[in-house]
Amino acid sequence: MDTEELWRAALHDFNNLMAGLQGVLDLSDPGLPLDSRNRLRLGSILEDGKTLVAMARALALSRIPDAGLAAWGEWEAGLRHRLVPVADLFRCPVDLVDAGAATYPWPAPLFQDWALAFTRQLLPWAVPGPLRLEAEVGENGWELRWITDAPLPSALQLSPPADALRNLPSFWLRSMADQLRLTVKAEGGAIRIRMPLPVVDGQIRVS
Repeated sequence: MDTEELWRAALHDFNNLMAGLQGVLDLSDPGLPLDSRNRLRLGSILEDGKTLVAMARALALSRIPDAGLAAWGEWEAGLRHRLVPVADLFRCPVDLVDAGAATYPWPAPLFQDWALAFTRQLLPWAVPGPLRLEAEVGENGWELRWITDAPLPSALQLSPPADALRNLPSFWLRSMADQLRLTVKAEGGAIRIRMPLPVVDGQIRVS
């Protein structure tokens, strides 16, 4: 991704954002308050705008959130809270499942951001859902599994095809996957994302 590609992606995505705002206005009665459905759409569009700005900043300026660790309960609650409006927008619930996730604390906040952005890519394929997301941690690393037959997004394929999406979320997911040293596999009715545990002198160091 070069500077021109980033600019093109940003202009494309923000044009879509403005079209979404116009769509909410077109479907609303100007003489009445927004109904609950259009209020949800408007809120989601505004959150999308904030997310796109953060993604563009990260890609253009290499501004990555400081890495930290959170206990599984805290990490799960944070991600679950952020998944609710996205699931409501697509009318597809997300079932976040502890499949053995409490052994070690979980990396935050970037891994949470990545899981949220990736889940949003899969939700259109999962409607009406629910989309099951399993979390597990062991000596092989932190692993998230989306139980779905959806194809692996082209941006995360080892050799993205020529017609792969070239938008901010796609560029950001690929760049942050490299930052987090994620491995990505689609197999057996699931998409698996794994992040290695830190190892120092042959010992796992998570504290």
